[in-house]
Amino acid sequence: MAALHHLTGEMKQLEKLAQDDPEMEIAVMDTIEGVQATFEEKAKALATVMNTLESTEDQIKIEIERLNVRKKRLYNQRVNLVDYLRTNMEASSIKKITCPLFTITLAKGREVVVVDEVEDIPDEYMTLPQVEAKADKTKIMADLKSGIEIPGVHKERNKSSIRIK
Repeated sequence: MAALHHLTGEMKQLEKLAQDDPEMEIAVMDTIEGVQATFEEKAKALATVMNTLESTEDQIKIEIERLNVRKKRLYNQRVNLVDYLRTNMEASSIKKITCPLFTITLAKGREVVVVDEVEDIPDEYMTLPQVEAKADKTKIMADLKSGIEIPGVHKERNKSSIRIK
């Protein structure tokens, strides 16, 4: 079966031939009808393939959603296990565990800025608002470490972290 674009070209040539020579019009019309029937069959086959592709797209979308739910569940399990291990290593005062496959280290959490009241923070510690003002935590942390007291914020240590190498 000829490609759709070949059939289109063939139909255009036959229509031009029928327009140019009125005596050929009757003879060409039967050929045009045959090409048109072939064209329609080809178009129906393409429509069937398109429907199949759309159905496959829908199945893939459903599978992606299912896998995203599974990914989220696995992520949450991993986070819970890390928190469980961290909590118990802290409670047991165990800082490092080694084995032939990996080493587990309980690392001290880094200091972070916690904003208590954003309204109390002086303007010099605020970034220019895109939609709303945000505290410049990097600048605040540097000044807090150097001993400057800043209203509306304090620093605290994050949770310890687990590193497995």
